[in-house]
Amino acid sequence: MKKHVVQTEALEIVDEEGHVRLRLGISSDQQPFLSMLDLSGVVRARFGVQGDGSAGIAIGDENGKIRATMGLASDGSASLAFGDKNGRMRAKFGLSQDASPTMEIEVEDGELHHRNRLAEQGTPTMGLYDQRGKARIRLGLTADGAPVLRLLDQQGTVRALVGLANDESPFVQFLDDDGKKATWTQR
Repeated sequence: MKKHVVQTEALEIVDEEGHVRLRLGISSDQQPFLSMLDLSGVVRARFGVQGDGSAGIAIGDENGKIRATMGLASDGSASLAFGDKNGRMRAKFGLSQDASPTMEIEVEDGELHHRNRLAEQGTPTMGLYDQRGKARIRLGLTADGAPVLRLLDQQGTVRALVGLANDESPFVQFLDDDGKKATWTQR
């Protein structure tokens, strides 16, 4: 049986009154998408694929503000995010590029400042971030399970540590500008 192919640049499906309810097409930057519209013509859900291989779904409210997204980035990270009535993303959950789980919660001025995740060694960490998205404080567990608080400078370099050593004794340590050599330690 011979298959029939229909080719077009866009396809719109309308309801009985002629309102466009579904649009399938290619965006102005040549990427494929599928949009679902409400009766007033507002896009309420959109699925798209980008040139770098990332793909996502965005869900909007009756005012066209994006309120929820789900995506898979080209680096392998995946996320689920929720926005407020102004369209600002306020909470984000996902898997980072190394497959460790993450959680981000916005606390101020449209910026995500609080993040929880598993560190590379698989232990839980919590970070507080500045307005530029740089971690300034990290609280977590070492690979051996000991608690540690790390204070970072504006470049993201660890400059001070407070925690428990492997023998459960408390310590405070200051590090040099490179964050590699201890300049002062108290146990």
